[in-house]
Amino acid sequence: MASSTEIPLVTLLPRAWIGFSRGPWRCVGLAALVLISASGPAVIGHDLRLAESPWLNRLGDLSVLSSLVLPLLPLLALLRLTDGLLPDRHEDRPQQSWRQLMRQGFTLMLLELLLVLGGVGLIQSLSWMLGRWSTALAGLSVLLGVLVLLSWLFSQTLALPLLVHERCRALQAMDQSRQLVHRNGLKVLALLGMLLGINLLGLIGATLGLLLSLPFSALALMACCRPQTPLISDSRRNMFPT
Repeated sequence: MASSTEIPLVTLLPRAWIGFSRGPWRCVGLAALVLISASGPAVIGHDLRLAESPWLNRLGDLSVLSSLVLPLLPLLALLRLTDGLLPDRHEDRPQQSWRQLMRQGFTLMLLELLLVLGGVGLIQSLSWMLGRWSTALAGLSVLLGVLVLLSWLFSQTLALPLLVHERCRALQAMDQSRQLVHRNGLKVLALLGMLLGINLLGLIGATLGLLLSLPFSALALMACCRPQTPLISDSRRNMFPT
Protein backbone atom coordinates (compact mmCIF):
# COMPACT_ATOMS: atom_id res chain seq x y z
CA MET A 1 0.00 0.00 0.00
CA ALA A 2 2.99 2.27 -0.44
CA SER A 3 1.74 4.24 -3.45
CA SER A 4 -1.96 3.39 -3.40
CA THR A 5 -3.95 6.14 -1.78
CA GLU A 6 -7.41 6.35 -3.38
CA ILE A 7 -10.37 4.11 -2.61
CA PRO A 8 -12.34 3.60 -5.88
CA LEU A 9 -15.76 3.98 -4.28
CA VAL A 10 -17.69 3.77 -7.57
CA THR A 11 -16.48 0.24 -8.36
CA LEU A 12 -17.13 -1.27 -4.91
CA LEU A 13 -20.60 -2.63 -5.67
CA PRO A 14 -19.65 -4.07 -9.09
CA ARG A 15 -16.65 -5.75 -7.45
CA ALA A 16 -18.87 -7.09 -4.69
CA TRP A 17 -21.35 -8.48 -7.21
CA ILE A 18 -18.61 -10.24 -9.19
CA GLY A 19 -17.12 -11.71 -6.03
CA PHE A 20 -20.49 -12.87 -4.70
CA SER A 21 -21.35 -14.54 -8.00
CA ARG A 22 -18.17 -16.65 -7.72
CA GLY A 23 -19.18 -18.27 -4.44
CA PRO A 24 -22.71 -17.35 -3.34
CA TRP A 25 -23.44 -20.40 -1.19
CA ARG A 26 -20.14 -20.25 0.64
CA CYS A 27 -20.76 -16.58 1.42
CA VAL A 28 -24.29 -17.26 2.63
CA GLY A 29 -23.12 -20.21 4.74
CA LEU A 30 -20.44 -18.20 6.53
CA ALA A 31 -22.85 -15.29 7.02
CA ALA A 32 -25.27 -17.74 8.66
CA LEU A 33 -22.47 -18.92 10.97
CA VAL A 34 -21.74 -15.32 11.94
CA LEU A 35 -25.39 -14.71 12.81
CA ILE A 36 -25.81 -18.02 14.67
CA SER A 37 -22.63 -17.57 16.71
CA ALA A 38 -23.72 -14.05 17.66
CA SER A 39 -27.40 -14.60 18.40
CA GLY A 40 -27.44 -18.18 19.66
CA PRO A 41 -25.30 -17.80 22.81
CA ALA A 42 -26.91 -14.41 23.51
CA VAL A 43 -30.44 -15.89 23.49
CA ILE A 44 -29.36 -18.85 25.63
CA GLY A 45 -27.58 -16.52 28.05
CA HIS A 46 -30.64 -14.30 28.35
CA ASP A 47 -32.80 -17.31 29.26
CA LEU A 48 -30.24 -18.53 31.80
CA ARG A 49 -30.09 -15.11 33.46
CA LEU A 50 -33.84 -15.30 34.08
CA ALA A 51 -33.40 -18.43 36.18
CA GLU A 52 -33.41 -18.25 39.97
CA SER A 53 -30.16 -20.18 40.44
CA PRO A 54 -27.05 -17.94 40.83
CA TRP A 55 -24.94 -20.53 39.04
CA LEU A 56 -27.22 -20.43 36.05
CA ASN A 57 -27.09 -16.63 36.14
CA ARG A 58 -23.29 -16.70 36.00
CA LEU A 59 -23.42 -19.25 33.20
CA GLY A 60 -25.79 -16.91 31.37
CA ASP A 61 -23.34 -14.04 31.77
CA LEU A 62 -20.57 -16.19 30.31
CA SER A 63 -22.82 -17.20 27.44
CA VAL A 64 -23.60 -13.55 26.65
CA LEU A 65 -19.89 -12.69 26.73
CA SER A 66 -19.12 -15.60 24.43
CA SER A 67 -21.57 -14.16 21.89
CA LEU A 68 -19.17 -11.22 21.56
CA VAL A 69 -16.14 -13.43 20.86
CA LEU A 70 -17.42 -16.43 18.91
CA PRO A 71 -18.54 -14.43 15.80
CA LEU A 72 -14.94 -13.37 15.22
CA LEU A 73 -14.02 -16.84 13.91
CA PRO A 74 -16.64 -17.08 11.12
CA LEU A 75 -16.16 -13.35 10.46
CA LEU A 76 -12.46 -13.87 9.76
CA ALA A 77 -13.37 -16.83 7.56
CA LEU A 78 -15.90 -14.68 5.67
CA LEU A 79 -13.40 -11.88 5.14
CA ARG A 80 -10.75 -14.32 3.97
CA LEU A 81 -13.19 -15.98 1.58
CA THR A 82 -14.40 -12.68 0.11
CA ASP A 83 -10.81 -11.48 -0.26
CA GLY A 84 -10.12 -14.45 -2.52
CA LEU A 85 -13.35 -14.04 -4.49
CA LEU A 86 -12.71 -10.47 -5.60
CA PRO A 87 -11.56 -10.17 -9.22
CA ASP A 88 -8.36 -8.19 -8.59
CA ARG A 89 -6.63 -10.32 -5.98
CA HIS A 90 -2.85 -10.39 -5.78
CA GLU A 91 -0.71 -13.45 -5.11
CA ASP A 92 2.47 -11.64 -4.03
CA ARG A 93 1.46 -11.34 -0.38
CA PRO A 94 3.09 -13.38 2.39
CA GLN A 95 1.48 -16.65 3.41
CA GLN A 96 -0.49 -16.73 6.65
CA SER A 97 -1.86 -19.78 8.40
CA TRP A 98 -5.23 -19.94 10.09
CA ARG A 99 -3.55 -20.00 13.50
CA GLN A 100 -1.65 -16.81 12.74
CA LEU A 101 -4.78 -15.13 11.37
CA MET A 102 -6.84 -15.99 14.44
CA ARG A 103 -4.07 -14.91 16.80
CA GLN A 104 -3.63 -11.56 15.07
CA GLY A 105 -7.41 -11.09 14.81
CA PHE A 106 -7.94 -11.67 18.53
CA THR A 107 -4.95 -9.42 19.28
CA LEU A 108 -6.44 -6.65 17.17
CA MET A 109 -9.83 -6.90 18.87
CA LEU A 110 -8.19 -6.95 22.30
CA LEU A 111 -6.06 -3.89 21.52
CA GLU A 112 -9.08 -2.00 20.19
CA LEU A 113 -11.10 -2.89 23.30
CA LEU A 114 -8.32 -1.90 25.68
CA LEU A 115 -7.80 1.42 23.93
CA VAL A 116 -11.51 2.19 24.01
CA LEU A 117 -11.78 1.31 27.71
CA GLY A 118 -8.64 3.32 28.44
CA GLY A 119 -10.01 6.30 26.54
CA VAL A 120 -13.32 6.15 28.40
CA GLY A 121 -11.50 5.91 31.72
CA LEU A 122 -9.27 8.85 30.84
CA ILE A 123 -12.28 10.97 29.89
CA GLN A 124 -14.02 10.13 33.17
CA SER A 125 -10.92 10.91 35.24
CA LEU A 126 -10.26 14.18 33.43
CA SER A 127 -13.87 15.32 33.74
CA TRP A 128 -13.84 14.47 37.47
CA MET A 129 -10.68 16.50 38.04
CA LEU A 130 -11.92 19.50 36.07
CA GLY A 131 -15.35 19.25 37.67
CA ARG A 132 -13.81 20.23 40.98
CA TRP A 133 -13.12 23.71 39.54
CA SER A 134 -15.72 24.18 36.82
CA THR A 135 -18.61 22.10 35.50
CA ALA A 136 -18.28 23.88 32.15
CA LEU A 137 -14.69 22.69 31.77
CA ALA A 138 -15.75 19.18 32.79
CA GLY A 139 -18.48 19.12 30.15
CA LEU A 140 -16.10 20.53 27.52
CA SER A 141 -13.50 17.86 28.33
CA VAL A 142 -16.13 15.13 27.96
CA LEU A 143 -17.25 16.52 24.61
CA LEU A 144 -13.72 16.84 23.25
CA GLY A 145 -12.74 13.44 24.61
CA VAL A 146 -15.73 11.74 22.99
CA LEU A 147 -14.96 13.45 19.66
CA VAL A 148 -11.33 12.30 19.80
CA LEU A 149 -12.39 8.76 20.70
CA LEU A 150 -14.95 8.62 17.89
CA SER A 151 -12.37 10.00 15.46
CA TRP A 152 -9.95 7.27 16.45
CA LEU A 153 -12.62 4.57 16.12
CA PHE A 154 -13.47 5.94 12.67
CA SER A 155 -9.81 5.66 11.67
CA GLN A 156 -9.88 1.95 12.57
CA THR A 157 -12.78 1.11 10.24
CA LEU A 158 -10.58 -0.89 7.86
CA ALA A 159 -8.22 -2.42 10.42
CA LEU A 160 -9.70 -5.93 10.39
CA PRO A 161 -10.12 -6.13 6.57
CA LEU A 162 -6.53 -4.90 6.13
CA LEU A 163 -5.35 -7.50 8.63
CA VAL A 164 -6.87 -10.23 6.46
CA HIS A 165 -5.87 -8.75 3.09
CA GLU A 166 -2.32 -7.66 3.86
CA ARG A 167 -1.68 -10.67 6.14
CA CYS A 168 0.12 -8.40 8.56
CA ARG A 169 0.25 -7.95 12.32
CA ALA A 170 -2.39 -6.21 14.39
CA LEU A 171 -0.42 -3.00 14.99
CA GLN A 172 0.48 -2.75 11.31
CA ALA A 173 -3.18 -3.16 10.32
CA MET A 174 -4.19 -0.42 12.78
CA ASP A 175 -1.57 1.96 11.37
CA GLN A 176 -2.47 1.20 7.75
CA SER A 177 -6.15 1.71 8.48
CA ARG A 178 -5.42 5.07 10.09
CA GLN A 179 -3.43 6.22 7.06
CA LEU A 180 -5.95 4.97 4.50
CA VAL A 181 -8.97 6.44 6.30
CA HIS A 182 -7.12 9.73 6.81
CA ARG A 183 -6.58 10.02 3.03
CA ASN A 184 -10.15 8.95 2.15
CA GLY A 185 -12.22 10.28 5.03
CA LEU A 186 -15.29 11.31 3.03
CA LYS A 187 -15.25 8.11 0.99
CA VAL A 188 -15.04 5.93 4.09
CA LEU A 189 -17.88 7.92 5.64
CA ALA A 190 -19.96 7.35 2.50
CA LEU A 191 -19.01 3.66 2.61
CA LEU A 192 -20.23 3.32 6.19
CA GLY A 193 -23.51 5.01 5.26
CA MET A 194 -23.93 2.67 2.30
CA LEU A 195 -23.19 -0.43 4.40
CA LEU A 196 -25.59 0.76 7.09
CA GLY A 197 -28.34 1.15 4.52
CA ILE A 198 -27.64 -2.26 2.97
CA ASN A 199 -27.77 -4.03 6.34
CA LEU A 200 -30.90 -2.16 7.39
CA LEU A 201 -32.52 -3.50 4.25
CA GLY A 202 -31.16 -6.90 5.22
CA LEU A 203 -33.19 -6.78 8.42
CA ILE A 204 -36.36 -7.01 6.32
CA GLY A 205 -37.89 -10.47 6.20
CA ALA A 206 -37.10 -11.76 9.70
CA THR A 207 -33.45 -10.69 9.27
CA LEU A 208 -32.96 -13.30 6.53
CA GLY A 209 -31.76 -10.53 4.25
CA LEU A 210 -28.62 -10.32 6.40
CA LEU A 211 -27.51 -13.58 4.78
CA LEU A 212 -27.02 -11.50 1.62
CA SER A 213 -26.16 -8.09 3.07
CA LEU A 214 -23.35 -9.39 5.30
CA PRO A 215 -21.40 -10.97 2.41
CA PHE A 216 -21.89 -7.83 0.32
CA SER A 217 -20.62 -5.73 3.23
CA ALA A 218 -17.58 -7.99 3.62
CA LEU A 219 -16.87 -7.83 -0.11
CA ALA A 220 -17.12 -4.02 -0.12
CA LEU A 221 -14.77 -3.73 2.86
CA MET A 222 -12.23 -6.08 1.30
CA ALA A 223 -12.44 -4.14 -1.97
CA CYS A 224 -11.44 -1.02 -0.02
CA CYS A 225 -8.16 -2.76 0.78
CA ARG A 226 -7.28 -2.51 -2.93
CA PRO A 227 -6.90 1.25 -3.36
CA GLN A 228 -5.21 2.76 -6.39
CA THR A 229 -2.93 5.65 -7.19
CA PRO A 230 -4.89 8.71 -8.45
CA LEU A 231 -5.18 9.07 -12.25
CA ILE A 232 -4.20 5.41 -12.81
CA SER A 233 -6.96 3.15 -14.10
CA ASP A 234 -5.19 -0.22 -14.18
CA SER A 235 -7.04 -1.49 -11.11
CA ARG A 236 -10.38 -0.61 -12.70
CA ARG A 237 -10.05 -3.16 -15.47
CA ASN A 238 -12.35 -6.18 -15.34
CA MET A 239 -14.38 -4.58 -12.55
CA PHE A 240 -17.69 -4.61 -14.40
CA PRO A 241 -19.57 -7.70 -15.56
CA THR A 242 -19.16 -8.46 -19.27
